[in-house]
Parts: sequence; C-alpha cells; structure tokens
Amino acid sequence: MHATWFRLRLLFAQPRLAEGERWFVALLAIGALALLTVPAWASSYVVLATRDALIFAIFALSFDLLWGKAATLSLGHATFFGIGAYGLGIVTTKLGWTPLAGMAVGVGCAAALALAIGSFLIFAGVRLHFLAIMTIAVLLIISQIAVSWSSLTGGDVGILGIPGLAFDLFGRRVDLTGEATSYVACLAALVVVLVVLWLACRGNYGKLLAAIGMNELRAKTFGYATALHLLIVFVVAAIIAAFSGALYAACAGVVGPDLFSPILSLEVVLWVAIGGRGSLLGPVVACVVLTRAQQVVSSYSTTIWPLLMGTLFLALVLFLPDGLRQVGHRLLALRGLRWMRARRAAS
Repeated sequence: MHATWFRLRLLFAQPRLAEGERWFVALLAIGALALLTVPAWASSYVVLATRDALIFAIFALSFDLLWGKAATLSLGHATFFGIGAYGLGIVTTKLGWTPLAGMAVGVGCAAALALAIGSFLIFAGVRLHFLAIMTIAVLLIISQIAVSWSSLTGGDVGILGIPGLAFDLFGRRVDLTGEATSYVACLAALVVVLVVLWLACRGNYGKLLAAIGMNELRAKTFGYATALHLLIVFVVAAIIAAFSGALYAACAGVVGPDLFSPILSLEVVLWVAIGGRGSLLGPVVACVVLTRAQQVVSSYSTTIWPLLMGTLFLALVLFLPDGLRQVGHRLLALRGLRWMRARRAAS
C-alpha cells in the first residue's frame, strides 16, 4: 500500500514551472478572462454558439490526452461523446431522472464501453492503424443502433425536450439553464478539465506516456505496465468525451444520431492536429476558432465547409505537421536568436 502510494506521488509530483509553462498559465488566464466577457457584449446567438464551441473544446481535450499524450489514434472517439449525450437524454426524458443522474449514467456507460473495448484491444496488442480501424467500426455499430432502436433513441429524429442543468445542491436550487449561466458553467468546466489534465501530464506521468507513445517496447523493458497505462488513458479520455457530450445534450436540449457521425471523429482529429498534439491549450484554441468558423460559413452554405476543412487538413500536413505548436516553437527560436545577436552586438 505504501509502495503504491509512493509511486503515485512520484508519477504525479509537480516540478517547478519552466518558462514555457509560465507562458501556458498566462495565456490560459488571459483567454479565460477574455471568454468570460463574451456574454456582456455579444449577441444571444454568439453567446450560444461560443458556448457550444467551448463544449466541443472539452471533447478536443479528451482526444488530445489520448492521441497527443499517449500517441493512441482513435477514429471513433465520437462514440463516447454520443453515448454521454444519449445517456443524459434517455434517462431524463424516458425515466424522469435529474440531469445530474443522467450525466452520471451517460459517463458511466461510456466508461464501461471504453473499459470493455480497451481491455480487449489494448491487452491484445492492437495498436496504430489497426486500433483506429477497430474504433471506427465500433462507432458505425453504435450509430446504427442509435438509428434502429427508435423506441429508445428516437431513431432519425433523436431525442427532443431534454431538460437543462438545474438541480438541488446542499438544499439550494442551482439553475444553469440560462443563456449566461450555461455559458459560464461550460467555460468553468473547460478550464477545470484543462488544468487537471495539464497538472496530471506536466510531470513524470506525462513523460511516461510520451515514452510509451515513442517506444512501447522500451518502456515495457523498464518494468512499466504499458498496456495498463494505455487502458487508463483510453478510459479517462472516454469519460471526458462523454462528459462533454452530456453537457452538450443538456445545453442544446436535443440529441440526434449525427453525434455518432464519423465526420465529428475526423473533426476532433483536425482540431488536435492544428492546435498541436499534446499541447492541450492548442487544441482548445483550434476547436473554438474552427467551430465558430464552421458556424459562420454554414450560415451561408452547408457545402463549403467540408471543402475548406479538407483543404485545411492537406495544408496542415504539408506545411505545419506539428500544428500551432510548430509556429510557437519557431517564434521562440526566432526570439532566442535575436536575443543572442543583441547580446553579441552589445559585447
């Protein structure tokens, strides 16, 4: 027991802040404060659209943990987002339970499915593109179930009239169904998830996941249970994705089988790729910007956005394979080069 506790403390110990991490904290604080002012000056449409983008940013964080930190690519990650949304929708509309209970059911079902799938695939040694293919196969199966089981899921129509987040807490009524309150709640949830993941991965555990992603066999020879760590990350990523899906269902009030669309799974790959794999903050920025851009473009034409998304992905692969992180590294390198030249000139 003491040895296990010591290992956990060693894995999640918090080192001193490096210069790059100070920039991370500063940018996070500035971004959160800027987003917090949106309800004060923006129109109702912009507030609600930005709120949805913040929810999808939580979804992007879950995938960045899986792909960016553990180098495990899944093309069916939208499975857990949809299960979280449908879990809350079914429990609240069919059974009359509270939204918090529905969220717990949705997250629990997603965690159970991720545990079952992950145990079968990861411990069997399925990796890389084989794992990606298997996860998208699961997504297609769940999508077909959502369409076919109309008595439970509503079929093609989906589930309508899902109640918002309103619950009793310590004898007080907490109502997060309003426009501004739901926006602030989603922003707070995003910041909490981002900070927790950053704290968990900035130390030794992040290094362990990076080592497993780079060379799993070598990490295994050092005595690490690599399959177990990958399974834990897979389940945690599913839990966060399901939480974002349940939050989306409570805010939107409706869910449909399009939440299990392969397009959504590909979009989250694009968000993380553009933002920079493993950077956490980068995928959040990319998701919010691209989601808002999609909303604006789709208001003019629904056929232009897929073309733009494909073009953007090709340009990213050719010119910025590391996403926005590569731009940041180049700027820091240029800054360091200028500082060295100025120091040489002064001497």
